[in-house]
Amino acid sequence: ERSDLRLLFLVLILGITSWTGLCRLLRAETLKISQVEFVTAAKAFGVSKLSIIRKHIIPNLMHIILIAVVLDFSGLVLAEAVLSYVGVGVDPTMHSWGNMINQARLEMAREPMVWWSLFSAFVFMFILVLAANLFSDRIQTVLDPRNDA
Repeated sequence: ERSDLRLLFLVLILGITSWTGLCRLLRAETLKISQVEFVTAAKAFGVSKLSIIRKHIIPNLMHIILIAVVLDFSGLVLAEAVLSYVGVGVDPTMHSWGNMINQARLEMAREPMVWWSLFSAFVFMFILVLAANLFSDRIQTVLDPRNDA
């Protein structure tokens, strides 16, 4: 129960501290999109603000949101691994990237050196982040309204 609480606090702290950059980016992009010709034309025709947001602004923001979320995901995976490795993150009894790397580091000190546990932890963490980035790239090409493909 204590380890679940530590994980919850870690997720909350990382989530609370990582949303400001995305909001600043989205605000700037929204201000830019609101000055584009098709939005001003919709305003001139008397389309409601909610409809403009739903039909014009949000579809033009989705690819930016996706990119930012995946980049934040990659950074948060690294932050969790570093914090757990140092001992500040999740409980040492829970399975996490940092705890796996820390246990593998201890196995590297043994006489028949066991290196594959450290290597596999890094490889699987790399595969997780790479898969998230490839998924985001594919979804971005689908959601980007400026893309003709």
